[in-house]
Amino acid sequence: MNRHSPRRVLVTGATGFIGGRLCEVMALTGAAEPRPFVHSTGAAWRIARFPLDFAIGDLCDGASVARAMKGCDAVVHLARGGDAVMRRGLENVLRATVTHRVSRFVHISSVAVYGSQPPPDTVSEARAARSDLPYGNAKLEQERRVLRYRRRHGLDVVILRPPNVYGPFASFAVGMVNALRSYDIALIDGGRNPCNLVYIDNLVEAILLALWRPEAPGQVFHVTDREPVSWERCITDHAALVGVAVPHVAAAELVPPARERLLRDSLRALADPEFWRRIPIVQRGFQWLPEQARQVVRKRLSDWEVVGRNGSPERRFRADHPFLAGQKRTVAHSSAKARRLLGYTAPVSYDEGMRLTEAWLRVARLLDGDPPRDEREPAA
Repeated sequence: MNRHSPRRVLVTGATGFIGGRLCEVMALTGAAEPRPFVHSTGAAWRIARFPLDFAIGDLCDGASVARAMKGCDAVVHLARGGDAVMRRGLENVLRATVTHRVSRFVHISSVAVYGSQPPPDTVSEARAARSDLPYGNAKLEQERRVLRYRRRHGLDVVILRPPNVYGPFASFAVGMVNALRSYDIALIDGGRNPCNLVYIDNLVEAILLALWRPEAPGQVFHVTDREPVSWERCITDHAALVGVAVPHVAAAELVPPARERLLRDSLRALADPEFWRRIPIVQRGFQWLPEQARQVVRKRLSDWEVVGRNGSPERRFRADHPFLAGQKRTVAHSSAKARRLLGYTAPVSYDEGMRLTEAWLRVARLLDGDPPRDEREPAA
């Protein structure tokens, strides 16, 4: 930050993981004066220890948003929630930003706008058409709304698209540890695909730069760590903290999503003699098929039998589990544009980020084998 930086910044979603850390960094460094927008200070336990100028209200209430915006120089919009928050809440914030002539609006989106199978050109900030993920579609609609305000009102907007955000307090780290401990995840086809990551403080650096850099308005930026990391490395590093072995399975062995399982089970019923006897017309329909066609159907149904961990039926891995579905993404998103235009450096390496994450997991007693605090401390 420098003399051109905004002094007072309204932060929506300030009780969340990213918003909380952003307010914390601003308060500790003096980079700016955060004004956290919260439902209540009771939910803001992480940042309530700082003497911050809290704005209490509801994003879906335009009047409370307008009051919170008074005196602010910039906005970082991090709030997420139901459809009302994602649409009406964002609209209220944008409208108040224009009314109060706020100088900069930084909107935190997500690479989820590209869906579960991003095309190759999304290494850079390619235009997103439609996502097959509900969250991705919600974020894409938000991006379009934000850019419309730039075109119609001349608002200086910046859109940041982070991937998986990890670090202390991150749901990514906690979810990974819990999933490994429960044997809910495995390495799919060796885990060779990139696990797009950004350490929380690297993302905070990008947000602070986006607040003042003159090259930022009107731009969309991917925000990732410096080095690409494979899912194999990420999962095995977390597994080492938990002390478990990671199973390996092929993508074809995964249990399909619920809708696909319903179709599979329905088709399997067609080949079940008991089902035929209960519904004669179905039996006759299947029997009318040529023998070769019936053999094809039977083989396809047998191919859909689920396979468990290490080929054993005692553990089944779901294809729609976030840590398994994510392994199918083949694109490593690049933050080269952010480095070039914003001066983004991503100062925290993956190794350092994992060390800091491990330290927090141990302090939070989320790893097996960590003795209670009173057992670690020497007697007085």
